[in-house]
Amino acid sequence: MKILIADDHALFREGLHYTLESLVDNVEIMEAKNGTEAIQIVRNFPDLDLVLMDLDMPGINGFEGLLSLRKSYPELPVVIVTASEYEQDMIRIMKSGAAGYIPKSHTSQEMLNAIRQILNGDIYVPVLGASSGTFHIRQMPENENGTSKRADQYELTPRQREVLKLMCDGMSNKAIANKLGMAEGTVKIHVTAILKSLSATNRTQAVITARETGLGS
Repeated sequence: MKILIADDHALFREGLHYTLESLVDNVEIMEAKNGTEAIQIVRNFPDLDLVLMDLDMPGINGFEGLLSLRKSYPELPVVIVTASEYEQDMIRIMKSGAAGYIPKSHTSQEMLNAIRQILNGDIYVPVLGASSGTFHIRQMPENENGTSKRADQYELTPRQREVLKLMCDGMSNKAIANKLGMAEGTVKIHVTAILKSLSATNRTQAVITARETGLGS
């Protein structure tokens, strides 16, 4: 497995490098100190499995790097690892196609769990109000009439709301099934219904809508 760390702080790169060594056996870790170097490394190593990128870096920052990599390498998971704990930053990043948003305030074990989840094909966003990072709440989105969209305007069953809340907690379908004591196929049916009700094309959009409206709390 090959992972790229892009961060302008050498001490953080060193710490994350050390943490990632326990992720899997035979992991190869590369480092870049800015977005420009990160993009060049991705070009030179098309077999990369994951990119972990800081948001604020000199030159090409993490957001610009994310957009560039998503355009040229849409299958490569790019995760933003950042000190920013503003929810509007997280929403902007996730809407731009990131595979995850990991606050630097996470413990090493929380980071590893998040990265494993992403490598398994899921997305990762932190839980609002968690002890490891409290996010500032942005205003709720407006609907076509210019009024705020409320949670009670979405037609979700109580069970679908339970599933959606666990989706917001970053849980996979299998984990949700185990948590709620139901078959994984049943969870998939609920997820499909949730996406339709929220007019979302994927889990990321559904989680963002849930966070914006309070459905995920």
